[in-house]
Amino acid sequence: MDDLLGVFSRCSRLERLTLIGCKNITGEMLAQVLQSFSNLVAIDLTGVTKTSSDSIIGLSTVATRLQGINLSGCDKVTDSGIVALALACPLLRRVKLSGLTLLTDTSIAALAHGCPMLLEIDLNHCELVSDVSVRLIWTHLTHMREMRLSHCLLLTDAAFPAAFRQDTDVVNPFASSNATRTDDLPPLIINRTFENLRMLDLTACALVTDDAVEGIVSHAPKIRNLVLSKCVLLTDKAVETICRLGRHLHYLHLGHASKITDRSVRLLARSCTRIRYIDFASKQFISFSLPQLIDFFCVDCINLTDMSVFELSALPKLRRVGLVRVNQLTDEAIYALAERHATLERIHLSYCDQISVMAIHFLLLKLHKLTHLSLTGVTAFRQQELQQFCREAPKVRLCLSSLPAKFIDVLLDR
Repeated sequence: MDDLLGVFSRCSRLERLTLIGCKNITGEMLAQVLQSFSNLVAIDLTGVTKTSSDSIIGLSTVATRLQGINLSGCDKVTDSGIVALALACPLLRRVKLSGLTLLTDTSIAALAHGCPMLLEIDLNHCELVSDVSVRLIWTHLTHMREMRLSHCLLLTDAAFPAAFRQDTDVVNPFASSNATRTDDLPPLIINRTFENLRMLDLTACALVTDDAVEGIVSHAPKIRNLVLSKCVLLTDKAVETICRLGRHLHYLHLGHASKITDRSVRLLARSCTRIRYIDFASKQFISFSLPQLIDFFCVDCINLTDMSVFELSALPKLRRVGLVRVNQLTDEAIYALAERHATLERIHLSYCDQISVMAIHFLLLKLHKLTHLSLTGVTAFRQQELQQFCREAPKVRLCLSSLPAKFIDVLLDR
């Protein structure tokens, strides 16, 4: 693989380079070859696991016009590589750093200060990133379109703008930029909106509360895709806030938000009429020996009933709905989906124990566009004659050692 890559080093005018999954490329060869591409505009090194900080530093010294870089899965890259990139490539617009577990706030701060044209940033599973640097994204990167902060477990409400208040006279978003601890951070006051923000992913940011959602929606009123799965502290108040997004909201993920009730879902369905995909699933995703944690994460959406499905089924553009472990659902909800929807393509009903075979049969007859239906764990479908259509459910586990102490304290207090 090194020999093949070496051939391309002669392509001095190369502008785009994609090496997705090339795991056999050595770090030394990569560092050597990348310095040949001074005209590079975009590079994708997803899964090139031997990529090192030295490679990125070498690239940044020559490709100063770089606009997009994807380093997802390059877990050997550290702050030194990203800081060099931020200092040398001010035209960066898209930066994907998913899975770079060694990165700290230093890298994110450098990008926020050095790359004012950033439109997309992906920090999924960057577990050392805290409120301190995420605040800088909000204060410096005014053109942001997509922010992916999934599994940044240290994030709290302090990472996000405070909601607009009528009595807010003094605006100084940079006042806390030198803070080094989350506990030192005051509310982030920003007196402008982020009209371009369309996608925000906060999956498993379990310390985020309703207040953060209020601040986000008040500053980003045109979000189209909002992912709040496993944000287990959210309540009906958060859903009511999300309703302000109105026709702009197309995709909403609220899995494991066990405090949400029919009342807020009803308001959501009547306010955000262009929703295409909504997920209230409560899937079992960890298994620990501590009973407190098992009970906490595997909570069913006990407050949602058929009434929520009646409201959601009226959404004219709904294509996908996730209702895993919403145990109060009955056949009436299934009939509502079947009668009032010709657009549904994917339905997830696993572990909804009260659903019957006849109701699903009726659903299949009505929904001609349906391509995916999950019924794992539904008692009625454990009959032997139906088992031939089944496949083994995926098993997902989360390592306890990846959880911050503050997060564990919140769980044990509940």
